[in-house]
Amino acid sequence: MENIVLSTAYLPNIEYFAFIAKSEVFFIEDAETFQKQSFRNRTNIMTAGGVQMLILPTRHETQRECIRDVRIDYKCPWQQKHWRAIESAYSGTPYFLYFKDFIYPFFEKKYEFLFDYNLALTEVLLNLFKIKKAPEFTGTYAKEYYEKLDLRNKIHPKCSSLLPEKRYHQVFDDRHPFVGNLSIIDLLFNAGPDQKYLLNLHS
Repeated sequence: MENIVLSTAYLPNIEYFAFIAKSEVFFIEDAETFQKQSFRNRTNIMTAGGVQMLILPTRHETQRECIRDVRIDYKCPWQQKHWRAIESAYSGTPYFLYFKDFIYPFFEKKYEFLFDYNLALTEVLLNLFKIKKAPEFTGTYAKEYYEKLDLRNKIHPKCSSLLPEKRYHQVFDDRHPFVGNLSIIDLLFNAGPDQKYLLNLHS
């Protein structure tokens, strides 16, 4: 077990939680500048039509705005659209009815800041998977962390998964091949809050 550093993420993917589950302490970088086209404000789910990316719109006051100061943009009804996509994708899964009420409030309540929204949502998901760890925060920005496993730019839409793929039943596997490392809600709704699955990704 080791200490890891992660960036904030919207409905983080499976390997994000797998690394947390195996870590000693996990830090979330809270002093970096916002990076576009990253998981900080986007996630992937599996729908009847295949993988769909959900992008949470943000507002930026400056080009190098600190991640804690990035505001969520509510000019378009993204919460309604995202929840409609999630419900359409997962309403037929075995665990959707059990856990939807934990997730839905985040598509109803309006948070001002992206960081706060992501953190609150991640903490709920950690609790559902019974991962009893609370994040610590870096407080200051460092280009590199030498005594911690730095995953900030390794868990990224343009990077391959760092962990081996392990299959579980996906609701649309009759029409689409298995896709690994989607948002953690894909695992939650299809297979339940299986912490053993996350731990076994490292084996």
